[in-house]
Parts: sequence; structure tokens; C-alpha cells
Amino acid sequence: MMTEIEQARHVRERGDILRTLKEDYLADMTSVESLARALDAQGISLSPEGLVFHLIYLEQQGYVRIWRMRDLPQYRTDRRGRRIAKPDAVMFTKLQPKGLQLIDGQIPVDPLVAF
Repeated sequence: MMTEIEQARHVRERGDILRTLKEDYLADMTSVESLARALDAQGISLSPEGLVFHLIYLEQQGYVRIWRMRDLPQYRTDRRGRRIAKPDAVMFTKLQPKGLQLIDGQIPVDPLVAF
């Protein structure tokens, strides 16, 4: 079971992810790798698994869109012998209008996201 401190940290991390993606709002998409670097530069260190966990929650709420490896046009199943990401690997993300509205306080607060 998560402690209150851990829960509060996760809530804050989700807000940090959205705020960081807001900086890249005009781009078509942001690589998860560059998002992780941008967060790290702000002193927010997340494991790759932790970042993906938060991105999946944020997508389920409609705040971001994610693209998995299998969603990308260059993904081919006949290349499995090479060192490539797994089909389910989250590769890119993009802040959606609902996420921007949440950041700007134009929609009700999400208790699992804090700014």
C-alpha cells in the first residue's frame, strides 16, 4: 500500500509531466526520451517505468495522447531480430486540449494531478 507521501509525489509528478508537455504544445509530438530529459533537467527524476505509468493514466483521462511503437508507420513485425523497442513501448506523447484546460484551471480539478 502506498503511503500518503508516495501518493502526493505521484500526484505532483503527473502535474510536472503536463506542465513540461505544455512547453512543447505546438509540436506534433514529443518523444518520451526527450520528455524524460526535460523532467530530469528540472530535477524531476522518474524511472522509465514510472514515466510510462503516469503517461498511461494521463492518456486514460484524455489529458495526453501516447503513441506506442506499434502505432508508428515504420514499425514492422518482420524486424524482430534487430534491437528495436517492443510493440507496446510508449515512444511519443502529446498534450491534448483537455490537459491544457486542466493546467489552466478551465476544467474541474483532478485529485490525482497537482500543479
